[in-house]
Amino acid sequence: MIKKILVSLLILLIFNSCSKEQFKADIPSYLHISSIDLQTEPTEGSDSSNFTDAWLTMDGEFLGVFELPATVPILADGIHDFRIYAGIKANGISATRIRYPFLEVCDLLISEDDESDMDTSRRISLYRDSTIFIKALTRYSASTNFLLLEDYEGNEEVMVSSEITDTNFVKVKSEALVYEGASSAAIFLDDTNSFFEILSSEFTSLNTLYHPTMLELNYRCDHPFRVGVVVKTAESNTFRSFVPYQIKPSADWNKIYIDMTYQINLGNSSNEFGVFISAEKSKSIETASFYFDNIKWLHKK
Repeated sequence: MIKKILVSLLILLIFNSCSKEQFKADIPSYLHISSIDLQTEPTEGSDSSNFTDAWLTMDGEFLGVFELPATVPILADGIHDFRIYAGIKANGISATRIRYPFLEVCDLLISEDDESDMDTSRRISLYRDSTIFIKALTRYSASTNFLLLEDYEGNEEVMVSSEITDTNFVKVKSEALVYEGASSAAIFLDDTNSFFEILSSEFTSLNTLYHPTMLELNYRCDHPFRVGVVVKTAESNTFRSFVPYQIKPSADWNKIYIDMTYQINLGNSSNEFGVFISAEKSKSIETASFYFDNIKWLHKK
């Protein structure tokens, strides 16, 4: 009995000797990132984007990847240096989230109410138990090479129908069908015209084969389609394509980023490269419709 009393007294002494501050939870500050938007120059095409994630660092320390919109708890206060980079789902797949390699670090727009009075800065003051709301803006980096830009607004055809296609694309101008601007491309398949293929009107050589390569694309469709790389070999001047990606249908306009780095790396520096989009209508349906806009093929210099 005496032994139990002594143990109890010892426990009480230990707890009484501890400061209350040692058991007090650390109160975080919060950083809310609403979105990441793209700003483009006239020579860089549309500013449409689909950045799904923010890659975040504070004072040079990596904090993590956060799906947008994100409220990030941070165990710090005071002024800190933040870097945010835009992230995407490569090939539209959630399991392949990457930092988009063609963009600069984001400018951070800080404003509680009035967007016309935003402070562009990467240094942010944090306050315990308070939330700082920011928007992020990014641009294409100077090391981005635009191999192809097609917005279907001009007369020049950057993507053309191949020799084996059953049907050609048309420009639609109905507001209900166009993604943005005055027109988008449309392709319709049926039992008579059941296959289409469009590809780059010009091919290009790439000396930096192992650098990142991506195809950006706005689309909507009711049938799967394929996207891939087509190669013109220097020896025989013949064309061959590598295993393409299969893109799922989308009833609404969608933005997708397709990673073509591996496909390009299957070629060699003596080849010339292009891209293609194709589909063959399933026999189980009568018709299929495809709409495309803002096709960009990017390569890291």
